Amino acid sequence: MKKKDNTQLLLYEPNVYKSFIILALPVFGANFMKAFNDLVDTFFIGQMQNSVAAQASIALTWPIINIFVSFQIGLSIAGVAVISQFLGAEKDDEAREYAGILFVLSVVLGIAINIILFLICPSVIRGMGATDMVYEYSVQYVRIRSMEMLFAFIFACFQAVRQSQGDTVTPVILQVTAVMINIVLTGIFVKILGLGVFGAGLATVIGQIVICPACLYYLFIRKENLKLRRKNLKLKNWDKVKKLTFIATPSAASQALSSFGFLILNTLILDYGAVVTAAFSVGNKISNMLLMPVLAIGSVLAAYVGQNIGAGNIKRAKQAYKVSRNLSLWISIIGSLIIFPLRQEVIALLTNDANTQREAINYMIWVLVTMPLMAMFQNYVGVFNGSGNTKYSFIMETARLWVVRLPMILLLKNFTNFGSDGIWFAMNASNLIIIILGAILLRRVDFSASISSGKEEITL
Repeated sequence: MKKKDNTQLLLYEPNVYKSFIILALPVFGANFMKAFNDLVDTFFIGQMQNSVAAQASIALTWPIINIFVSFQIGLSIAGVAVISQFLGAEKDDEAREYAGILFVLSVVLGIAINIILFLICPSVIRGMGATDMVYEYSVQYVRIRSMEMLFAFIFACFQAVRQSQGDTVTPVILQVTAVMINIVLTGIFVKILGLGVFGAGLATVIGQIVICPACLYYLFIRKENLKLRRKNLKLKNWDKVKKLTFIATPSAASQALSSFGFLILNTLILDYGAVVTAAFSVGNKISNMLLMPVLAIGSVLAAYVGQNIGAGNIKRAKQAYKVSRNLSLWISIIGSLIIFPLRQEVIALLTNDANTQREAINYMIWVLVTMPLMAMFQNYVGVFNGSGNTKYSFIMETARLWVVRLPMILLLKNFTNFGSDGIWFAMNASNLIIIILGAILLRRVDFSASISSGKEEITL
């Protein structure tokens, strides 16, 4: 019997390209709005009197925040992998129990990370070499952003539960709402009230808080298959907690190590001066915009693979990867070709500093040429996470940064006169090398091994 809602698109729609586009468009809309929000933040910050220091502080601090957000990402990925497979196997009670465990872990970690991040950020930022206004702005930004952690974790849990069911629309509606609030408040706080980077961070926190009640409504009040009850919030089955944690750990660890690597990378970039650091921040905002549709397709791929493995549709799970890969490559190529001739005009909108503009334009040439590699990377991650092979995502993320990129940057920095070009070259060379590793790891994925098999151990 065919299931209702978007699960039917995941399991039964004959045109896989059609189902991918239908499911990915709402996610892309949310991702696009989030990236657009980052551009708006960059625009307003770029018009500040101390724009170079302000933008350098944003570039410097995002890895610090992302180290802790990695736990949120890991839990969310594990939730999609586990819940989607149980839904595909028509074991709704099991799926609901795992959703409850996911919620409890999200709340506990959200509160703990809020406290830890607030307390340690001054020491970490000082240790990265930040001084004067860059240090002051960085501490302001991290401390206010730490206040959103509980609400961000709750949203991540809600999003994982909905995407596991094939619902990509509801999370998007809430996320777009948060982003619109963020954009409006950023303009008010930064431009009108002069609150600077603190105002940009505060706007983000308020947007996240506003949508939290709706997340709780969908999780606990709205009548549907995965509605959570009080009994689902008790961590009484430690084997299931262990299983969810086991799957979440590699992904969380890879994200944390990656963010820590970027923290070191940003420290190295800061050695070249605040201008190069600011250019790195501006260039990343543009490249992130191009990656939004690819990230949307990758998130749909994880649910696609998970549900079809759970339902025993091995051929369809493999086909989903090929469709996702083809769509992502075409989108990344076309997007790069559109942005390349416009890169100077776009960068000029994001910073009023001429030196930052020149360096960012140089960086963007490297980024745009290798954008299809990032499309391939995200698709490997999607199929690994959807099949429960989060350890392979861990290997790719870790090797890209720690085995290839950082050592190459250090070599080029200390033994050549490439200057900042050495950073951009190493970043893109690492993307190429890691795609080769991803192709090797993909051959090892066993699409017939299901988390929902009922076995105590996980054999993936």
